[in-house]
Amino acid sequence: MMCSGKSSAVVLPSVLLLALCVTSNAFVSPVSPLAHLSKRASISAPARRGAPTSQLRMGAEYDLLSGVDVVSVSNGQSMPLTKAWNKNGGKSLVVLLTHWGDLTCWEYAQKLRYSLPTLKEKGVQVTLVGIGGQEAAKEFAESNGIPTEILYTDTTAACAGALDLSPGFGRDSAQSPQANAASPYLRLLPMLLGVGSPGTLSKVIYGYFGDRNANPEWIPAQLKRTQTGSFPYVDPATFDTLGDGYLRPFELATVRLQNMVSVLSRWEALTPDNKDLVVQQGGTLVFDGEECTYRYDDKGILVYAPLEEVLAAATAWRLTDQAMRLPSQGSSSPNSQPPGALAHRGRARRGAEDLGAGSIGMVPMCAGVRAWYNSV
Repeated sequence: MMCSGKSSAVVLPSVLLLALCVTSNAFVSPVSPLAHLSKRASISAPARRGAPTSQLRMGAEYDLLSGVDVVSVSNGQSMPLTKAWNKNGGKSLVVLLTHWGDLTCWEYAQKLRYSLPTLKEKGVQVTLVGIGGQEAAKEFAESNGIPTEILYTDTTAACAGALDLSPGFGRDSAQSPQANAASPYLRLLPMLLGVGSPGTLSKVIYGYFGDRNANPEWIPAQLKRTQTGSFPYVDPATFDTLGDGYLRPFELATVRLQNMVSVLSRWEALTPDNKDLVVQQGGTLVFDGEECTYRYDDKGILVYAPLEEVLAAATAWRLTDQAMRLPSQGSSSPNSQPPGALAHRGRARRGAEDLGAGSIGMVPMCAGVRAWYNSV
């Protein structure tokens, strides 16, 4: 290790994260960062996008995770991860977070916290698994307002290893030792600059520019939760001078600055004992019973599953075979399918096979089918 002692353990990460902010400002351009973002997601894909379909089968993720034990943050009990979610026809959202001191972990959890009431109302079981120890998880939960009942710890990133999630720059796999003796922090620096972490710079720039086509309500809620009146813990009304109803410039960047300040002040306490894991990436899965209906593998820092996709996948209805059956010719039954329903027959279950991996087209399709299904 090139870093030793409490002082250096805080100073070096501070320098790395400062480099992220400086670099992002240096690369700012008027071109929309959205054009450069790519997604590694799939709807109803039984394994990671890009793997040979001949080697995959429905339920593969469930089987892979069934042999991995995690520890509940609320009661300290160790259990197989698959015991933490619904298996009797219910939907489950399983988020494999990065380590407890990672900026991605904090931001993603803050987004999810805002959506927890909606997910609960829809009967979706939420399970969040982070890399690191119990005390770090409790500190993370308190700082971000996450119920410990849905939090689990994975000290060795065994979940990420089971699903072959990205191990981060300079590593071969989630549980393999480093490829060489370089400090893990020297692997983190290139990732903050976008090396081995595609999309990171675009995501950072996005936080500074804002987006008139987005209205992330979780951001004002988060700013209100942390406001103290002093910078960077500002009143969310500060941004009202730029208008409302959209993501204002610097609004998301301010949340990220708050997170950075919080993380750096307790870096050693939040990071895992195995510092190799500070570059390990996470992933998001939605299960319907034992079937994985959505999967997104994080590609790099701040590049995680789009919340709109996650909510759409987690709350989407699955139509039964009877509901999907076409009416007899000439039928005028009120239960008849709407025009064009034949084109969508089976899509609710095949997902990416018809719509294409990561297709956001699932959102309006599911909404339309659900409205028809509720009317019959």
